[in-house]
Amino acid sequence: MGRPKTYDPEAIADKAMELFWLNGYHGTSTQDLVDHLQINRYSLYAEFGSKQNLYEEALARYELNVVTHNLSAVECAGAGIADIGELFEAFAAGARSPNSKRGCLMCNSAAELAPHDPNSQRFVEANVKRVSRAFSQAIKNAQRWGEVTPDVRAIEEGRYLAVTLFGFFVMLRAQIEPKILRGAAKAVLRYLEGLKS
Repeated sequence: MGRPKTYDPEAIADKAMELFWLNGYHGTSTQDLVDHLQINRYSLYAEFGSKQNLYEEALARYELNVVTHNLSAVECAGAGIADIGELFEAFAAGARSPNSKRGCLMCNSAAELAPHDPNSQRFVEANVKRVSRAFSQAIKNAQRWGEVTPDVRAIEEGRYLAVTLFGFFVMLRAQIEPKILRGAAKAVLRYLEGLKS
């Protein structure tokens, strides 16, 4: 009979997520993980099998916790285009905040691993589709309420806005001047106003 675990696998994945989010996959060594997670190498491999598997678990935890939190307003049943605008404004307001240099773990993965790793690519694509659906549904809601013209193609607009948001995340990680992101957020708000009837 094996010894009982002295750690929580989900808590380990969450802590690994923080490290990968800040340093990237290639910038995080197995020894970095052992030191940061305070778990021995044997237990790490016994639980997750490989660094790659742990990274994928970290992506899953990011999707479950961080993305769900960030999209809560635009994924709710009563979301409209005002909620989309507020999301962009909130991220623009966070430019050069202490956590902004992390950017978005999915965007970071898109740039670092997705071109070469099919599993990472699947996580990124699923995330883009999720954000696109949320934005598209918010636009459809606004159409149903008579706020947005019926001829607006909600699905295409949602995809456009999702790609734009991912660009925001890349610029957050790049630590560009906050006024650039704030100006871009204002442009998004004007764009959303243009969808109205």
